Amino acid sequence: METIFDYNPTEEELHRFGGIEQFEFYKRELGAYYIYEDDANYHLGLLFSMRGDKEKSNEYFKKVKNKEMLKTLIQDC
Repeated sequence: METIFDYNPTEEELHRFGGIEQFEFYKRELGAYYIYEDDANYHLGLLFSMRGDKEKSNEYFKKVKNKEMLKTLIQDC
């Protein structure tokens, strides 16, 4: 499964996702950074949105099967 870690997120970007500590907790407790593909695609969409790549961001948001997740999107200021 493709994740934000395939795109070398910066420390600042990771902070906006809750910090590396959160991801390390998931890795330690669950054995993986992500369990659900929708979560990974949602975060990839957010990552590319933060980077200003709307086309790539939308590509990942379209992959999210649980469209309810997309209702939580907010303007990235």
